[in-house]
Amino acid sequence: MNVYLISRKILQAVFLALFVVVILYVLLRLMPGNPAELYIRNLKHPTKAAINSVYKMYGINPNNKFALSSFIVYLKQMLTFHFGYNPAELSQSIYSMIATALPYTLIIFGVASIGSFAFGIPLGIVTAFIRGKRSEGPTLVTATILNSIPFFVMAIIVYIVFAVYYPIFPLAASHYRLGPFLKSPSFSGFLVLIHYFTMPILTLLIIEIMGHLITMRSIMVSVLGEDFIQTAKAKGVSQSSIMFHHAARNAMVPESTRMALEFALLMSGAVITGIIFEIPGMGVLLYENILIENYPVIEACLFILALVVIVAYSSIDFIHAWLDPRVRV
Repeated sequence: MNVYLISRKILQAVFLALFVVVILYVLLRLMPGNPAELYIRNLKHPTKAAINSVYKMYGINPNNKFALSSFIVYLKQMLTFHFGYNPAELSQSIYSMIATALPYTLIIFGVASIGSFAFGIPLGIVTAFIRGKRSEGPTLVTATILNSIPFFVMAIIVYIVFAVYYPIFPLAASHYRLGPFLKSPSFSGFLVLIHYFTMPILTLLIIEIMGHLITMRSIMVSVLGEDFIQTAKAKGVSQSSIMFHHAARNAMVPESTRMALEFALLMSGAVITGIIFEIPGMGVLLYENILIENYPVIEACLFILALVVIVAYSSIDFIHAWLDPRVRV
């Protein structure tokens, strides 16, 4: 791999992260209030000196939300991950709140990303090889309908089926804590984790597997018409070899590009399903702090979620190089 090109990829990710920081700064300061107001409301006896001290801590000019001093303080906090203290609970750091909530969301996001790819790709390959058969129509119609359902609607359907009508899984996971399992993993703890995380992960898997199926089937149909496939058939290469070693390998490159584009959608899905199923992750943390206009926590949460997506997206270039030697990284 070329060191210069790898460095360029890293720089692109850094500039993208800086762009996200600027967008968050502008959008949240267009909203009513400012990050210091909630902090001031939670002070027992807010004197004028204390209020001025809070504004200085956040670098805020009450008369100008977009003051340069405010942006410098904000930029330093974001880039050093020193997000300050939670204005709603002054003894709690924002960093510790995110460190507690992030693993829940990463589990949902990670398992859904890998699972949808692992199941959707083979199903798409198989669907391409039943082209023209009677079973193709119902398969594609079902996949299209399921892939068109929004995450929050699918989450409600899964919730009603598996928690209400057939109470296999718990109604809510707000009381579940991941910390003990991460500190001391055990098989029983893993089973408990599965018990609480199955519904949000299943919600994302149903939609994303169908998306990969449709896309992979379309790409496979195109690849199967290429000359090198016809040559392989003429040489007597087996159907399974053509399916997995010739056609699928070439179809994986554009399909992995789709996977990269889906990362942001999957992250938003992980956040939304986390709220619906009351998983104490980033979704619930964001939702609760949006309700009370807790801007410092909102900024930090959105920034960390964006970083996860940027890192995942940047990794796709290396997957491309592994799948296709013609691609240089």
